[in-house]
Amino acid sequence: MSIAIVFPAIALLFLALAQAVMVAAAHQVALAAAEDGLRLARAHHGTLAGGRTAAIAFARQEPVLLAPQAAVAGTNVITVTVHGRAPSLVPGVHLAVTATARGAREVFTTGQTP
Repeated sequence: MSIAIVFPAIALLFLALAQAVMVAAAHQVALAAAEDGLRLARAHHGTLAGGRTAAIAFARQEPVLLAPQAAVAGTNVITVTVHGRAPSLVPGVHLAVTATARGAREVFTTGQTP
């Protein structure tokens, strides 16, 4: 009789833990994609469009981030934001994931001051 009371609670706890792992994994993929896009966008000859393309390509390689989108902005400081959804274990629930990476554009100098 007590197993009938305890088992649903344990099952619910397991489901919540598994969902939390899925959200954390999706966030890590979004952050890695944003960092990859930032690396390309802030390079000496990098472009914002190139950074956006790299971020989306990276995110699409991992199935744990659904419907990835990326936005890249900035001139001296580049910001890459990746949006997507984490897979849901509960039908009809959509869990949004967002990660942002920011860094200064690389500028090469000769080391001489005028």
